[in-house]
This record gives sequence, structure tokens and C-alpha cells, in this order.
Amino acid sequence: MTADDFASLAVCHPSPAALRVLRDGQVSRRLLMLMSVAEAARGSAPEFWEARGAAAWELCNRARRADVGAFEDVLLHPHVGVWLGRCLRALNDACPAARAGADLDRLPGVAAAAALRAGLRPHLTLPAPGSLVWLPTLGVVRLAGGAAEACLRGDVLDLGGRSTAIGERGGPAAHDMTWEGPRRITVGALGGAPPLSVVLEDADPYRDAHGHPVSPGQTAGELRAWQTVVASAWQVVTRLVPERAAACAWLWTALVPLRPPRTGRGVSSSAREAYGAIAASFAADPVRLAETVVHESAHIAFGALADLTDLADPEDRTLQRVGWRKDPRPVGAMLTGTHAHLALLEFWRRRGQELSGAGARAARARLHHYGAQVMDALRILQAHPALTPMGAHFVSVMADESARCGFSPRTFASVRPNRPSHHRVVSRETPDVVRRRGVSSSEQGGAGLAVGSAGCREKTVDETTPGAS
Repeated sequence: MTADDFASLAVCHPSPAALRVLRDGQVSRRLLMLMSVAEAARGSAPEFWEARGAAAWELCNRARRADVGAFEDVLLHPHVGVWLGRCLRALNDACPAARAGADLDRLPGVAAAAALRAGLRPHLTLPAPGSLVWLPTLGVVRLAGGAAEACLRGDVLDLGGRSTAIGERGGPAAHDMTWEGPRRITVGALGGAPPLSVVLEDADPYRDAHGHPVSPGQTAGELRAWQTVVASAWQVVTRLVPERAAACAWLWTALVPLRPPRTGRGVSSSAREAYGAIAASFAADPVRLAETVVHESAHIAFGALADLTDLADPEDRTLQRVGWRKDPRPVGAMLTGTHAHLALLEFWRRRGQELSGAGARAARARLHHYGAQVMDALRILQAHPALTPMGAHFVSVMADESARCGFSPRTFASVRPNRPSHHRVVSRETPDVVRRRGVSSSEQGGAGLAVGSAGCREKTVDETTPGAS
């Protein structure tokens, strides 16, 4: 990653090259996690491995050899990351086989989805914990009568002699199996603005990972309402911050509806393990949703960068007060929160410029609300001893962006030191350290998937913020 690409992430305007590095890092990370799941299951859950794990793992390898792009699409399904994390944590538990049982049983479904996307016609039994077959990127199939498994033959799912083709709703076995395929919200390219396409995730069994209760399956009317407000919000994003719209469209791939809180205020969230997903409660105000998209996209980008390199000492245990949370935050959470709020300054500055009267005053008030919070946080971060050299440079660039928006966290001009032409953003950790953290190293071998080295530690840096118009 070049120095300029790294700086583009710090100012919340990631370049296309920086976005590709983040995506490739997530692919490598999840490959390593999948390798660790297979390795740990082989040793800690031998009954599962012999019965269905080994065949599913071999199917993963076949799918990747047949179409690596299709395989990576399944691997990058946002909540596959949540599933992998749960598998690894359970397998590292004192009773791994018992704790990981239901999660491990999802491995054949992941393998089947990758194989189908790669053009293969797999034949295998798919366990259905909770009577649900999970096929990431293809949808879910609900089985009637408490059925615990179904047989996949090519692209046909069979249950007790009745069958339905994957991808078809209803069919002759509708009373035995209910197919729920992905439903997309799309906004076409207008006036040079980039198009947007996100999946409405209201059935994925791993979507409940965002710190707020999720909404149940959305009705056709609710889907239309989401389509309307997302399209309007996207117009706001492309009008106010057109230079960031392409990055938002790249980073945001799934929308998880949340239950509105009793307070009536909207909530939104992004989860570190669910790269690409934004969770939000429904709000009819497109400006509120546009703010959420800008804010949470910044969180997604920061989390992917933090998966590649440490911006702060992970062993630091100091806590700091920030303006947007009541609880004191560790330095990693403070960094991501400051970065995501920094992304809102230009948004609200331009919103104030396009309005007049009370609307303009309200937008300027929100700008100053966020600006003061960012400025105070950056003052603390600039002097924080836990920052790594790369983290210190990241904060320095953030401070310059904050000052450009009218909120200088320092009274002197920023002087950036001479920098190398590239930043190395790959974690350097020994295989045993990576293994203890639940991410297998590519040097461990025996897994059959050739990947790069992008192992990393898990950090809890998620933030939530209520949207506002």
C-alpha cells in the first residue's frame, strides 16, 4: 500500500488501490480462518470430521480450483466471518466438540454454496441446525417438520423424496421446504454517480452480531420501503460527498434490518467480523440513512485496515473518555470511533451549505457537535504513547483532515515526516501466536489452500451511533 493510499484511508476517502488491499486482506484472513477451522475440527471433533467435515473440506478445495472468484465471493459473504469466528472460539474452548457442534455443521452448506457458485454439481448431505440449511450468497432453506438434514444432488435439494431446485421459490415441495433467496436493493447509476447494490439480510442465521436485536424477515412492503429510502439516501450521499460514493458502494454489500429501540431514535452498527454489512433500524429520513452509510462505511474500512496492521499497541489497557460514548474506551475503539466521526464532518459541512434558515443552522450545529468531539479525541490520540509509528502517522493525517474542516486539534501546522513510498500493512506474527488467536498461519500447511500471510489478532473496535437528520 503506497503512502498516499494509506493517507486516503486516514481521511475517509479510500482510493481504489487501498480498497483492493483491504479486500485482499479480508480474503486472506478468512482463508486462514477457514484453514484453522478445518485443522482444529480434524483434531478436536473427529466424529464430525469423519462423518461430513472431510468431504466438505475437499469440496471447498474443488470449488476454489474451479472458480477462485466465485469461491472468494462466498468467503466474503459478510456473516461467513461471524460464523468462522464462532467456530474458532468454540473449537478453542475446553469442550470443543460440544460447543462447536451446530456451527461446524454449517461447513457443508458453505462448501455447497461455493461449489454451486463455481459451476460444480455436488452431491452431499447438508445438516440443518434449527431446520435451516444455510447457503451463503444463495440464501437459506427452511425445512418443515423439524427435519435435521437434506440431501443436495447437483442444484436440487431433496427431503424425504420431495425436491426443489436451489434458487426457486415454492415448487412442488413448498410445504416441506421454503426457499428464501437473497433479495437485493439496487440503485442505478445516475448523472455519473456509481450504482449501488446491497443484499437485504433478514434471514441469515449469523446476522445477529451487531449489538442490537435484529428484525425478523421483512415483508414485501417493508422491502419496498427499504428500497425507497435507500435510493433516496444514496442520492444524498452522491450529492454531498460524491468523491466518497464509490468507496461506500465498494464497502457496503449487505443491509441488516434492526429492531427500532423503544426510545424512537435510530440505531446503526457494523461488526468487525461482518466485513461489508451495515445494520440499521428503519428510518424514513434519507439524510439519516445517508449519514449512517458514511459513518459505518468508515468503520468497515478501518476494521479491515486494523486486521492487517496494528495502529496501537494491542496490549495497552488504558481507557479514555470520548464525546460519543458514556463508557471509557480503549485506544483501538477510540481510534475507530474518531475516524468514523471524522467522516461525518465534510458530510455535515456540505449539508449546511446546501440549506438555508433553520435547516442550515441545524446542520451546522451537528457539524460543530461532531467536530468538537473529533477535535478533543485527536488531541488525546496525538499524545497517546500506545500508538505505533504507523498509528501515529494515521492520526497525524486525521488531524490535518479535521483542521481542513475547521476543527484543528493543534495550534501548529502539521509537518509530516519523510515517508517511504510504501507502507507494509501485513501483520508479522509467528505461527504459534497466530494459532492461539484462532487464525491459522499459511505456513502450517496441510490444508490445501494456498494463501498469503495476513494473520491478525481480533480487536473489539465496533461502535454504534444513532443517526439523525
